[in-house]
Amino acid sequence: MMWDDGHYYFGWPGMLLVMVVSWGLVGAAVYLGARWLGRDRVSSDPLDILDERLARGEIDVEEYTRLWQAITDRRPVARPR
Repeated sequence: MMWDDGHYYFGWPGMLLVMVVSWGLVGAAVYLGARWLGRDRVSSDPLDILDERLARGEIDVEEYTRLWQAITDRRPVARPR
């Protein structure tokens, strides 16, 4: 049986499909928005960068200590030759 001269051809299954797709799009938007807001941001803090360099193995502990002191003391450091 068709109501309203056949404008609702798909009936309840069609409405259910539209609702599922709509809620899926809303859920995807919420998920992507939360993921975008929660992503790691690149820190420009010198001590954070220094910690990351030590963790990656780019510098050793002595170099880390020397650079840490240079950053926290705010005094110029002689460059190694």
